[in-house]
Amino acid sequence: MASSPEKSSTAQELKEQGNRLFLCRKYQEAATCYSKTINRNPSVAVYYTNRTLSLADCKHALELDPHSVKAHFFLCQCHLELENYNEAIGNLQRAYNLAKEQRLNFGDDIPSALRVAKKKRWNSIEEKRINQENKLHAYLTKLILAEKERFLKFRNSSSDGSFLARTKLTNVYLSVCLYAPQCVPPSKLCLCVI
Repeated sequence: MASSPEKSSTAQELKEQGNRLFLCRKYQEAATCYSKTINRNPSVAVYYTNRTLSLADCKHALELDPHSVKAHFFLCQCHLELENYNEAIGNLQRAYNLAKEQRLNFGDDIPSALRVAKKKRWNSIEEKRINQENKLHAYLTKLILAEKERFLKFRNSSSDGSFLARTKLTNVYLSVCLYAPQCVPPSKLCLCVI
């Protein structure tokens, strides 16, 4: 039992050295110090949240201390890097609620990170929506061109004069559809072709 306090004090000194290195923006050296701290005393959650090199470190810190605001906050950062926005937002909400329960003042750090996470999630959803819209637009354009080809073949095989007049009108309509397909519902195209 006498070796345990010695390990704790050495681990604490390594943690403080890592904190100093972190403040000097020597992140790699700080991470090495924190790793040594964890090796000396692997049962302290704060050591893992200081290192936070990975998702596993954050999860392990939460296993040791499920009420750690810092662990939830850093777990959110890991999820943001992995683009798991819903998980990140959930962890930030939990960090925010724990900070309120524990009456800890993190200033605007947690709400600000929450806004950033929500914005990234919205941007991701919007990007997917735009990609789907572009694919749909390309598909509809392809259908319109195929229908125009089919219609032109049919027109060339017909000798009816009124049909030719209607065909010219439809060709104008199809040209408009090609230049502004987002304005023209596909159902109208079907009515004109018939």
